[in-house]
Amino acid sequence: MKAGGALAAPRTVDDTGLRKDLVASLVLRTIAYADQLSGAAIEARIGLPFESLQPIIEEFQRNQLMDTTGFSNEPGLESRPIPVRMSYTVSSAGRQRAAEMSAVQTRYLGPCPIRYEDYLELVRGQVGKANITDAMLKKALGELQLEQHVIDQIGGAMVSRSSLFIFGAPGNGKSTITERMALLMGAPIEIPHAVAIGDEIVRVIDPVFHRIAEGEQPADRRLVKIERPVVVVGGELKLSQLDLAYDPQNRYYEAPVHWKANAGVFVIDDFGRQEVPPMRLLNRFIVPMEKKVDYLDLSASGRKIELPFLCQVVFSTNLSPSSPKNKLPWVAQAVPFLLNLYTRDKRPLRGSHPRMIIARLVDFAAYRQQPPQLNPTTLQEAYDACFNAALGGIDSEDWAQPPAS
Repeated sequence: MKAGGALAAPRTVDDTGLRKDLVASLVLRTIAYADQLSGAAIEARIGLPFESLQPIIEEFQRNQLMDTTGFSNEPGLESRPIPVRMSYTVSSAGRQRAAEMSAVQTRYLGPCPIRYEDYLELVRGQVGKANITDAMLKKALGELQLEQHVIDQIGGAMVSRSSLFIFGAPGNGKSTITERMALLMGAPIEIPHAVAIGDEIVRVIDPVFHRIAEGEQPADRRLVKIERPVVVVGGELKLSQLDLAYDPQNRYYEAPVHWKANAGVFVIDDFGRQEVPPMRLLNRFIVPMEKKVDYLDLSASGRKIELPFLCQVVFSTNLSPSSPKNKLPWVAQAVPFLLNLYTRDKRPLRGSHPRMIIARLVDFAAYRQQPPQLNPTTLQEAYDACFNAALGGIDSEDWAQPPAS
């Protein structure tokens, strides 16, 4: 690993830290799929120097699994070593061997994956401290005209890498704000095409979300330099998209959407319009947002991995905060009434209790096919349902302090 989180390009297969059999299988299946490839093309597709793959190819040739078919006519190879200029094909025995490998191993085809441990170092090395000032944020926002208190909220969230909730009508710049936020997160980053966790492969790069950066690409062709990702998911988001998606036919995983947002911005757009209830979606992110890690299951093997959660999370919605789902009219006396219940029972206050009590109140109203209301009867009933097995009788208009039990 080089300074700044960059990986050192491997010179040998051993330098990758992967099992030789995993790389050998990838080489043989890649050539079998293409029918014929030059040494330079093998190097480009696998993402490793041909010199590092040459011992594997020579072993395949000794075992009559591969043959050479003469020099390739690809342009630009004149100055390369002879083995790189040669064309290679897989023999009948080699095709049978490749089919046997595909029957029991991963069928992933693409650049050689990097070790998961190397990915962890790579991504952590590219997420620096957020040194963002008011002037920098205003410059990034450009022509967007926002009130200062809104700019302050965005800047404060970015400095602390905490989540941000944006509300606004369609067309008022919510998407533009998130795109401009990514500009302040730093220079382009390097990500792998795929990572290997043991012999299990996870494909990371996604052309839908990852935009190739201009300029020179990494010497290590297992990596791609991209602009800071802005991964936007909307009303179509399902909880399953936040897990590793296993392809049982090809036997490799697709990284979840928030993994693809690492070191960038992860936007949950149209929040509140997903099939997933908003509370379940928020609960799914409680641990990742607080601990900066997420825990993912490798379903094929039963293993669990710890994934760094190093993206700026933005919840964006056009649902008005003044239009609550339950349409429950507010009554000011409700708060002191509930506090009296807590005092009477010597019950400690918890941040989750109001939601729990109101949810129970709404449930009772739905059961009775009545609109939910805040009054002493409904509050006492909901409170008792949550905390107290002994139900009491309270008049619906009596806001006095509840009797001592």
